[in-house]
Amino acid sequence: MNHINTAAAVAAAKPRDDDEAVRSAPRNWKPFPCLLTRRELRALIAEQLG
Repeated sequence: MNHINTAAAVAAAKPRDDDEAVRSAPRNWKPFPCLLTRRELRALIAEQLG
């Protein structure tokens, strides 16, 4: 079975204009910390995966 990502389907249906630039993140960009410990993160992931 082929499942198509909704965003990919919309992008395929509505292609980007040639003059529209693709913006990439700056080289020094870092995500904000979530303030959870590794143990807490592992517990959350284990809970979600079952």
